[in-house]
Amino acid sequence: MSQTAAIPLSGMLDRPVLRGREVTRSETLLAWSVAAIAAVLLGAAILFLSAGGRWFVVETPSMGEAAPVGTLVLDLPVDVAALSVGDIVSFETSANPDVVYTHRIVSIEAGGGLHTRGDVNGAVDPWTLTQADVIGTPALLVPHIGWLLRAAPFLLIGTLIILTLTSAFTDRVTRTCLRIAGGALTTAYAAFVFKPFVNVTTITNTSSPTGVEATVISSGIFPVRVDAHGGNSVHLVDGETGRVVIHELTKNGHYQLTSNIDLDPLGWVALIAVCLVPLVACLAVGRVEAVRPS
Repeated sequence: MSQTAAIPLSGMLDRPVLRGREVTRSETLLAWSVAAIAAVLLGAAILFLSAGGRWFVVETPSMGEAAPVGTLVLDLPVDVAALSVGDIVSFETSANPDVVYTHRIVSIEAGGGLHTRGDVNGAVDPWTLTQADVIGTPALLVPHIGWLLRAAPFLLIGTLIILTLTSAFTDRVTRTCLRIAGGALTTAYAAFVFKPFVNVTTITNTSSPTGVEATVISSGIFPVRVDAHGGNSVHLVDGETGRVVIHELTKNGHYQLTSNIDLDPLGWVALIAVCLVPLVACLAVGRVEAVRPS
């Protein structure tokens, strides 16, 4: 005679099930937290756009440390009459209608015309701005986030490709580890394309009988040390400018600069820890599967 065991219905209702397994409290809390954050961000975006807000990503180092490359600029409309010297504005000009500039006001004419200049630029911009040219003034400047927005299409496409290719693997550990490795590879490729971490640009260089004096600017997230072959070295953070003097030139009259990440010991520890995240995640997945009751 066969026997069947009765399972209390209340116990089943107390424990939600997802894909054949129980959903833990931590997973439920995480899901609600993500939903709450998404709702807050969506609400803020709706309010921002309804107020006439526009957003841009800084792509050139002209504003130096005030708005380094990769900064997310959130602009709100502004009355030109309310602006003063020193304020930052975003604008378009008829000379370059497809380009949005974000520069600082350096002077205001009696009639209200604005003259602007990038913080690290040597000359004032060759135009006079009016209300029709001004898009707005930054309500918020968020450094580094712009890099993520620029890389978002790469990351999204890469993620979809990885999920599709790994869906054929039925083994949970193999599938999860391949997805973690694929995500790390996709992130590394995006970093290679956009170069958000280390990038140095030469702004000006002046020749002299004894060598060359160059002004350089860092436009990467990490602090760097710029070494001039046959000259001095400078330490730069994101958006900072520095001068190097090169006394030894190549046979062709050129000079060489090299840039390297320049972190303190704690920074190196943090960077190594971040690089080890995919490996640790794969080990954790294997460990959890090993101790899971069959």
